[in-house]
Amino acid sequence: MDLLDSIKFTMERLETELIEQLKSRVPVAFEIGAHIMNSGGKRIRPQLCVISARMGGYEGADSIKLSGAIECIHTATLLHDDVVDMADARRGRPSANTVWSNEMCVLGGDFILARAFSALTAIGNLRILQIVSRATERLSEGELFQMMNIGNLELSEKSYFQVIADKTAILMEAACRGGAILGGLDSNKEEALATFGLNLGMAFQVTDDVIDYRSDRQTMGKNPGKDIEEGKLTLPLILGLKNASKDEKLVIREMVDNKKISGADLDWLRDFLDRTGGISEALEISRNFLDKAVEALDIFAESEEKNALVKLSDRILHRTY
Repeated sequence: MDLLDSIKFTMERLETELIEQLKSRVPVAFEIGAHIMNSGGKRIRPQLCVISARMGGYEGADSIKLSGAIECIHTATLLHDDVVDMADARRGRPSANTVWSNEMCVLGGDFILARAFSALTAIGNLRILQIVSRATERLSEGELFQMMNIGNLELSEKSYFQVIADKTAILMEAACRGGAILGGLDSNKEEALATFGLNLGMAFQVTDDVIDYRSDRQTMGKNPGKDIEEGKLTLPLILGLKNASKDEKLVIREMVDNKKISGADLDWLRDFLDRTGGISEALEISRNFLDKAVEALDIFAESEEKNALVKLSDRILHRTY
């Protein structure tokens, strides 16, 4: 069985593990988790974990359990995010909070987090538990820091990078580091994989924030321009505002304050970001993060696993949603 077939088989085993981790004595807890878990996610974090473990020759069951726990943590944050953002769609389907109440989705997310940590405890590796626990703390800190800056047109690039490191990249780093630990890799190779995961996560989120302005609802499964409607300044707009006129800043201020943008507003924003270089500069920064990710893998000899990570990074920049 070649690597791709092996990973596909492992991902099938992961789906069984996810069902196990979502099980509850209360049916609605499972239903809420299954609703968002089955909404078309690409399972990037589990793939990172499994491939990282294989870099050290490990193919045991704990990589499936760890992958499932990390995907459950990610799923719980999506549930909470949709409540906070009052979202109506996720990946082209009604968001869980439109099917159930906000209150039930918050509690459902809490249940999924608890189940994830039960699975982590069952692995029996204290260091992995500490790493994923710290990553989960930072996820919450990132969300709170972002909420503190809703509507802040003065948000700096540094602060933006802090948000996406905590909200996105840290869990990808944990997936790679946890896999490396299962694989028994030495500290230098573990750090290399962690660096790969962190930079991959940064590139992933920057690209995602570009897509919010460039794509459409049919492709993304949510309304384009959602970030600015929610008062969230992401990198394309932060970069664009550096070259904006006073009048242009006033237009953007009004959009943020209104918390609703029309099709004409979105067209204006897209033109503005093209003219001011917000989109092109953001994509270049994403490419730089990917270059750092791939460079971190230089410590490893050529292998199917290494090539799989490189190919995964290539897909980040070229995805449409």
